[in-house]
Amino acid sequence: MRGLVHSVMLAPYAIRYLLSSLEGTPSVLSALVADVSPDSPVWDARPDPERFTLREMIAHLADWEPVCRERIYRTRVEENPHLPNWDEEQAALIGDYAHTNPYESLLWYTERRAATVALLAALEADEWTRAAEREKVGTLSIEQQAFLILAHDGFHLRQAVELKGA
Repeated sequence: MRGLVHSVMLAPYAIRYLLSSLEGTPSVLSALVADVSPDSPVWDARPDPERFTLREMIAHLADWEPVCRERIYRTRVEENPHLPNWDEEQAALIGDYAHTNPYESLLWYTERRAATVALLAALEADEWTRAAEREKVGTLSIEQQAFLILAHDGFHLRQAVELKGA
């Protein structure tokens, strides 16, 4: 069957855990940066030239969220859609992440993530297996896309902890 990934559907309790985790990421990030003053050098420290600063990372999350939500939406309503790659380096330049207000970015991220969670929560059980072809990745079900978002969250939460401690 085209457009579906053959996998075992998650149990309802597992979907609730997934949605709760996705919904909670902005709160965890907010708690991590709650004590960082607006003029702190922590926002712009770059111990690794290949990675975002804390300021840039939060802007990235805010910018990335609608991309994720659109991919899920398209996978839900289209038959096996092609999901193009997203150039995060180009997005950082266009969005001028280095000069964003991290508190504003965090608010946008929180609002945008709530919309993504609402979309996922509205899915029927069989829709979680609908699939798309993601450029440079391959076939992904909505379930797999949601888990990738959660993995992306974990990567950046760890980065936030490391940057705060640097």
